[in-house]
Amino acid sequence: MARKARVQHGLVSRDQVLHLGATDRQLANWVDAGRLERVHAGVYRVGGAPATWEQSVMAAVLAVDGVASHRTAARLWSMQDGDDVEVTVVRNRRGVATGATVHRSRDLHDRYVTRRHGIPTTNPMRTLVDLGAVVTRWSVSDALEQAVTARTCSVLAVEKAMTDLAKKGRRGVGAIRHVLDDRALGTDRADGLLETRMARLLKEHGLPRPVFQYEVRLNGRLIGRVDFAYPGLRIVIEVDGFEVHGSPKALQADLERQNRLVAAGWTVLRFTWWDVVRRPEWVVQQIRNVLLSRAA
Repeated sequence: MARKARVQHGLVSRDQVLHLGATDRQLANWVDAGRLERVHAGVYRVGGAPATWEQSVMAAVLAVDGVASHRTAARLWSMQDGDDVEVTVVRNRRGVATGATVHRSRDLHDRYVTRRHGIPTTNPMRTLVDLGAVVTRWSVSDALEQAVTARTCSVLAVEKAMTDLAKKGRRGVGAIRHVLDDRALGTDRADGLLETRMARLLKEHGLPRPVFQYEVRLNGRLIGRVDFAYPGLRIVIEVDGFEVHGSPKALQADLERQNRLVAAGWTVLRFTWWDVVRRPEWVVQQIRNVLLSRAA
């Protein structure tokens, strides 16, 4: 029983204990003695096991014989934060997990289920489709970018899952479809979430689409790869997100590349997370002014 609990975040279920050869009377005695603590009906925490968020998720999964899903799966896949506990079960299965949201599904096929940190969980693609049923479209978009940036899944894999799951009235499909249709980077993978935010900002304000992750060359020699560029106008746009530019070494490399670009006649615009997220109109105006100036 201890070995079983170690791989289940300190938990065991009644069925598992009985399968190991114990009886209901022994189970009741262990609860009375404090060796086991009841968490949900039929789910027990081994005495001394620390309580964690992952444990609360596993407990809900065992209680309803389901899988972690929606916002819970998104956190497990590092797509977003939050302490929600959401699980999905097949539609005709009944189960209760106090403090958890239980979704019932007609399309919870094995191909959409895997394990994450030892917890049965919807896979990343299914998670992104489900997420649209419980959060805003903007949150779905950010979750997609986190997943693509971390190479958890690809845009094409999400599109395939969406197509596979799409049916009239299926919640979540509309949100992910809009996100995929509006994705400013197409199927390209960004190095960080800020690049995606910038691409979306340029598209929403009707600015010309720049070349993403452009390699600037001078006389055939590579000067550097930049986040966005308008090669015909020799304009570079760099976004300084912490994921890529957060170390002194990375900052030094950025500044050296910028000096080479300026020396070669390029105009370099740099924007921070604060700029793009907190004052997007100002960012757009700066870019528009430079575009008009260089075009003239």
